[in-house]
Amino acid sequence: MTGLEIVILLVVAVLIAGYLGYGEISHGKTPPVGAQQKQKQGMITNTVVATSNLITDPGGLLGYPAVDGTINGVPVRFKTQNPAMVGAYVLTIQPFMMTTGYIDMGHASVLWVSGTDQETLSLVQTPVLICPNWTITNKANFVPNKGADQDLFLEDTEQFTLLVCPAGHAAPYQQFTMTIAPENGEILPLTRTVPFIITPYAIIG
Repeated sequence: MTGLEIVILLVVAVLIAGYLGYGEISHGKTPPVGAQQKQKQGMITNTVVATSNLITDPGGLLGYPAVDGTINGVPVRFKTQNPAMVGAYVLTIQPFMMTTGYIDMGHASVLWVSGTDQETLSLVQTPVLICPNWTITNKANFVPNKGADQDLFLEDTEQFTLLVCPAGHAAPYQQFTMTIAPENGEILPLTRTVPFIITPYAIIG
């Protein structure tokens, strides 16, 4: 058998193998177990799937004393007031490397944990924020001359500013973890320590 004949036989063998593999998939045969696992790992269990649902906080976290007043344009009312402790937090979030789909912030939760204190906060859209709850105070777009939709879907280049007000307060040097948990995206956990000076607000980082 000549070298040319050997090459022709190899090409024919490759084509037959490819055809058989295509036939198995197109006729509904189950792919290998490893292929199924890899596919499931890349899926998000939601009707709208984003390329990446990871969110980030580009501006950091600000803490405000637990005193009734207006924070970021929204009146806030605390269950108990204490000017020496942080009671409310403001942060801006945006999608990270997201190209399609959205993050559903309308059904998101905010988890606040410090020591044995664990809270799950819900979104409210009222003129006055009654603690413990959280709300969206502003919607913007980091692309110049491009606005944000007025819905609760965080999309593409949009930014939402959140005002979070748990029932528990945090004293100077106290550590806490705040987690932004969308229903259809990856969570954003933020572990911070309250600085010594918290008035009129504290840059927590």
